Amino acid sequence: MSAPAPSDHHDPLTALPNRRLLDDRLRQALHLAQRRDTGVALLLIELGEFGRVVDDELVAAARGLSLCLRKADTLARWGAAEFAAVLTDVKGEADCRPVIDRVLHALQLDVVIGVSRFPTDAGDAEAMVRNADAARGRARQAGRRQYRFYAR
Repeated sequence: MSAPAPSDHHDPLTALPNRRLLDDRLRQALHLAQRRDTGVALLLIELGEFGRVVDDELVAAARGLSLCLRKADTLARWGAAEFAAVLTDVKGEADCRPVIDRVLHALQLDVVIGVSRFPTDAGDAEAMVRNADAARGRARQAGRRQYRFYAR
């Protein structure tokens, strides 16, 4: 059996990992966090008004977002105008805020960010995605260039 083509795991426009690869990396990060007794954060990042972000802006945003993360973290194209970031070795909200601040500073577009943390907010990858999406919805209601941590 041959290995899958690189495009099976990377977004063709931004060359970032795609959602499939991010799901795998998130599960790996959770497994490692359980073994090391540390945490993981998932940031869901939505750019601009849906459908109003052009390809050049997405490529520039991908480049800028990549510079905001540490080498151990994973950035992926999540959707049409959405990105996701998996932050490893996170102990609390305070560990996430510098990354979020860099993201908000780096992007010239309107942006909203929802954050979910393991093990505080969720016990598995699916719950992390659900909770980060709920937090992103709350951030969107608060206005542009906002972020929210998941709150039960």
